[in-house]
Amino acid sequence: MAAPHESRGSRPANDWNPYSFFIHDPFLEDIQHESLYSYQPGGYHPVAIDDEFHGGRYIIRHKLGWGGFSTVWFALDIPEQCIKTANYSILMPDNDPEVRVVCYLEQRFASSQLEKPRFFAPVLDTFRHEGPNGTHNCIVTDFVGPSIEKVLETYNDHGLTLRPDTILRAAQQLLDAVAFAHQLGIAHGDISYTNVAFTCKADAECDEDLLDAMGSEPATIESKDEKGERPPNVPKQMIEPAGWPMRVQSLPQPLNLRAPESFFVDGFGYRQDLWRAGCVICAIFYQDKLCKSLGAATLFVRELISKLGPLPASWQARWESMLSADTRPEAAAEAPITETFELRRQQIISSCLNDKQNMYEQDEHTDHDFEALACLKHLMLCVLQYEPDKRVTAAEAASWIRQAWTDYRREEWERERDRESDEAGEDNDDEGQGSPAASADIAEQA
Repeated sequence: MAAPHESRGSRPANDWNPYSFFIHDPFLEDIQHESLYSYQPGGYHPVAIDDEFHGGRYIIRHKLGWGGFSTVWFALDIPEQCIKTANYSILMPDNDPEVRVVCYLEQRFASSQLEKPRFFAPVLDTFRHEGPNGTHNCIVTDFVGPSIEKVLETYNDHGLTLRPDTILRAAQQLLDAVAFAHQLGIAHGDISYTNVAFTCKADAECDEDLLDAMGSEPATIESKDEKGERPPNVPKQMIEPAGWPMRVQSLPQPLNLRAPESFFVDGFGYRQDLWRAGCVICAIFYQDKLCKSLGAATLFVRELISKLGPLPASWQARWESMLSADTRPEAAAEAPITETFELRRQQIISSCLNDKQNMYEQDEHTDHDFEALACLKHLMLCVLQYEPDKRVTAAEAASWIRQAWTDYRREEWERERDRESDEAGEDNDDEGQGSPAASADIAEQA
């Protein structure tokens, strides 16, 4: 069996091997799953398909992913007969900061009377679950769609280009989300390509429809517990996540998203959220990551310099020290954003105008979208400033998009939704409704 993704911790000092309880299946050698060594006291709670939680209210139907401190599951809410996402944390204290933060965000958003789209998945329920590895805090949210990383991977695999209005809408909503959190004194700390998701159009008639959309039933490897020797803290199934993975990086600072101050300044603050939001926006626009180096720090910094220009003078001494310890040959420099931006914008325009797959229908707003894309160049360069105190705030950056672009399609959709609601005599709100383009709205994973 292929080595699993090591989510947290390492193998215990003894020779205990949780993989020995599973059947070797050559057809599933490449299955992605969390490390089974994380299923120890104080670690993950073992979850299997069809497990019930919270007094039988939630039934597990699929796995969505995992992170350093939790696993994320696709669950059916039995009383309401609707689909939810359940996040099962590792052993947590009574005063769990994550639960406190997401509930605080939910309360403040509800009391803000904001008319703009929600920035994060709504918290629908929280509860605690006792298991063989301890007590776990569980957070239940609405089901969201695929991550930015998964969408870009799919589009690139099929030679597709994101719509210009989707690019602008996603960038604006991500910045709004960061601004909202910062206004409340909260730093996210882990904005990434996998932690920002597009919303899922809620037109599936049942959970089976969504299971089909995610690739149908999950691939599993069953344990070979014929003698009843498998300890209760080890799961009875290894389950591959759905086609819409929300797996977060195993490290708090994945190298290709790492804020530059973490290399040159001792410590970093909330402004790393701005840097990482800029990286995500850059990826949405270019359909490629700002930096792809995953090896030595010097390779990553060199890539930054080629894209964004020279480092600040105050960082040069440490940079020269880093270079002196690195004997690898320097890779060919890539073109800076200042040179590649307009070329990429024209590529997006050309792709839309010559669309052979009917992914983009031109209308009276098309030229407006094309022109508004130009605002992202200045925005990215101002958010991706090396020195944290020189980065523009998320609120100001979002305002630049609003000054350059009006989301006419969303306004038209909202008017149509309100008209249909009035005609039906029902007071429908935005919850549970689709959006003008299913890939248009985004939700941050807390």
